[in-house]
Amino acid sequence: MSQKINKEIRINENGSKVFNALITPSLIKEWWGASQAIVVPDENGVFALSWGENLDKPIYIASATISEFKPHVKLTLSNYTYLADNEYLPFKANFKLKFRIQCETKYCILKLEHSGFPNKSRASQFYSDCDQGWDEALKSLKHLVEMEEIPAYN
Repeated sequence: MSQKINKEIRINENGSKVFNALITPSLIKEWWGASQAIVVPDENGVFALSWGENLDKPIYIASATISEFKPHVKLTLSNYTYLADNEYLPFKANFKLKFRIQCETKYCILKLEHSGFPNKSRASQFYSDCDQGWDEALKSLKHLVEMEEIPAYN
């Protein structure tokens, strides 16, 4: 059995702009605080991020395959590889990250599900850090999309 993080946030913009912020490297760097981002925006595409000032020795690296890609509606990342200080996590995990966008007339609800956290005590701090990190990242994403001129995804 594994644990998952479920979050949602209301964003007062259209789904196209929210989706674009999820897949555009320069925007990801802004709302997620990544140092580098590489995205091949398509099903079976690449989604890779790193954090840290030294680009040759990042503090964190996360890479995944885009397993679902439906513009304006959903993005799913699977087959995760995660490194901290150039080392793999001290536990086995099968992470999957799902973003779902549900829009009304004047706003969207972005739902996030981050699953695959093992129910092991040595994973509990990582789970807690991710839970808190998602609160901060989603607030940052909301602020960016609502306050900046984000182009719509074509």
